[in-house]
Amino acid sequence: MTEERLHLTTDDQHDIGIHYWPATGEKSLGALVWLHGMAEHGGRYGALAGHLNQLGWHLYCPDHRGHGLSINDKTPKGHFADAHGWECVINDACRVIEWVRERHSQQSCVLGGHSMGSFIALGTAEQVGDKLDGLILCGSDYHPGLYYRMMQLPIRMVRMKNGKRGISGLLHKMTFGTWAKQVVDPSTDFDWLSADPQQVKLYIEDDLCGFDCTTETWLQLVQGLRQVHSVAQLSDLPETLPVLLVGGEADPMSNMGKGMMALENVLHAMEQPVEAHFWPEGRHEILNDLCRDEVQGVIASWLGKRVA
Repeated sequence: MTEERLHLTTDDQHDIGIHYWPATGEKSLGALVWLHGMAEHGGRYGALAGHLNQLGWHLYCPDHRGHGLSINDKTPKGHFADAHGWECVINDACRVIEWVRERHSQQSCVLGGHSMGSFIALGTAEQVGDKLDGLILCGSDYHPGLYYRMMQLPIRMVRMKNGKRGISGLLHKMTFGTWAKQVVDPSTDFDWLSADPQQVKLYIEDDLCGFDCTTETWLQLVQGLRQVHSVAQLSDLPETLPVLLVGGEADPMSNMGKGMMALENVLHAMEQPVEAHFWPEGRHEILNDLCRDEVQGVIASWLGKRVA
């Protein structure tokens, strides 16, 4: 298994860094574009690549603006953009899909994402779902619009105080800090990510993980969530686009899995073809948790049904 690092330039001259693991099987079946979560990067998905590559699937993991290979002076660590950040990351994902489609024109193309990446993946599918053969949402969440409107209030206050590129201890306490407290007898502040101590250690020791995002990024994210979870935008998903939901029932970010189950119910109500798998002991990063082999197996099996 070999990781390559590719670069793709967008219309606004942003350089998207992409982690790429080519398929190693006898026959190439398709490409999975995977969007990482907040305060991490695409290079962490080598284990998923190792499992899928041998089955004939290419894996592309682009780094969002302000993350991993996509950190620069214009988009410093944890910062999408000074304005229109959500629109930028959605457009970036759409550009990657278009580019991957060109590289694998006769094969399947599936989009997936973890946590924040699942929200960006959903927003992307609402725009270019006709170019996809499937959508995977991992460690995701769902709330009605009123929840996101209320969330914007404290974010706007700290943005006014600290600036668009500033960070906030209050926002950290409301999010990562709150989720950390829901784990009984934790050894670290990041045990809410996984029950595997080694995986938590790797995350903590990675300089490109665990940082605080800017106030503007948080505001753009919450505003984006309100959009992608609205009935109007969910209705933009192609009616026949298959959706796979995978998550943990011990994930504090999604209220112990209830957020993902709520998303499943909404998609079912809209008659979207959806398949869901939840692991009772799984925490937030189920691809790095003790259940990861089972999760990889479910994803691989589902992808097998998406072969063009």
